Order: sequence, then structure tokens, then C-alpha cells
Amino acid sequence: MKDLEQLAVLDPAGGHEPTPAEWARANALVDRIVEGGTTAHTTPARRPTTRRWAVGLVAAGAAAVVGAVTLPSLLPGSMDRALASWTPVPGSLTGEQVMPQARRCAESGVGSDPSAPVSPSDVLLAEQRGVATLLIQRRGAGVIECMSVDGDRPAAMALTDGPLPPPAAGTVNVETRSSVGDGDDQYSNVVGLVGPSVTGVDLVLADGRTVRTSTRGGWWAAWWPGPEGGEIGSITVLVHHTAGTSTHRIEDL
Repeated sequence: MKDLEQLAVLDPAGGHEPTPAEWARANALVDRIVEGGTTAHTTPARRPTTRRWAVGLVAAGAAAVVGAVTLPSLLPGSMDRALASWTPVPGSLTGEQVMPQARRCAESGVGSDPSAPVSPSDVLLAEQRGVATLLIQRRGAGVIECMSVDGDRPAAMALTDGPLPPPAAGTVNVETRSSVGDGDDQYSNVVGLVGPSVTGVDLVLADGRTVRTSTRGGWWAAWWPGPEGGEIGSITVLVHHTAGTSTHRIEDL
């Protein structure tokens, strides 16, 4: 067996097919590399699609080499304020309350129809953690993720160019998860879909912290300080539903 074949046996994402959101981020990575932009660490979700992941993930022993992909990345000053004011439990906002942020996100030009008008009903999910607002919103036929701090320029990323089927009742999936930055400036992000009867999702990190995610409009999302979004084995997902609570490794979703 050749060396690469031996390493492939150790690949925890072997046989993985990316989600549409992961493909959107992978394609954006190529654009950002060409433009000289920043990169982030990501661990792909495990859902089948019709195209293969462009960036591999190989682990040998306890060490993992994680592919690079872009994540909504704020300017340094904005990110400093966001990290300093972050809270593990988010505030939930309505579309009407975040129309200024939604309009700025639309002006980023990201999405399947960047020129489409913006209305409160386009905001599928909106959460507030300190001075940072995270939105999941429709743009044309697609959906984007957008983070903004106060009135600063937002950072947006396409999640999908079209509708996605919901997970089964009482379950969730992970469309994408990532981390960006280094050291004390590193932060993570996860976005996924929720099935019917799901009432909430919590993340338990390897260091014992619990992050309450936001669930609304068929989506769930959260961001937090730390590298766990780009690591393997660092996040346990608690899915609360009408029949109780189920526990999952995030890699299994």
C-alpha cells in the first residue's frame, strides 16, 4: 500500500460528500486566495451531495490537518469588540428589529440575487451576542449568513443557492462549521438545519463551556470564542425536541 493510501485509511472524513453550503464556502476560498484574502479552519459536515469536497482532511494519530475555507470574517477592530462582549446565551431578534443590519448584509453583494430587495420576512434567524449580530437571511433563491458589529461593515457568506430539504423530525444537521483567527483572537461558527419538533440546540465544548444556539426559520446557528469549530472531537451537540433530548458528536450530524 502506498503512503497516501495508508494515510487515507486514517482520514475521519473519508468518503465524505460536502453540503451545498460547504461547496459555496470552498468556492469562495478559491476566490479569496486569488484575491489575497484570509483563510479559516473548517471541518466538513457529513451529508451526501452530488459533488466532492475540494479540500481534504487527513488525521494521523492525535493530529489533524484541517482544510482551509473562508468564514464570515470581521475587521480586526470589530472582532475585538465582538469577542469582548460575547455571551453564551444569545438574544433573539425579529426581522423588523434587524432591518438596518439586513440591508447592510444585502449590500455586500453575496447571494444568488444580490440586487433583490430586502424585507423583514427574508430574515430567517437573527441573534445578538453582545455587540455582534448574526443573521441567516434569504437573498433571491439562496440563503446567506452575515455577521455585523454595531454599524461597521458586515461580513457575509453564501450558504446555499437554492432550497434545502429539512432534516427528519426531532433531528438537526450541520451545513457548515469553521474557525478563524489564532490564539485569543480565534472564534468558531456553526450553521445547520433543524427538523420539525426540535425546540432548541446546545453545544457542549471540550473545555466544559455550553453555548446556547439560536433556532428559528428552519435553521440553527451560533458563534463563540475558541477554535472548536475547526477541530475534531471538541463539540457535543444536545438536540432538544418534544420527546426529550438526544446527544450527538457534531461529526455525526
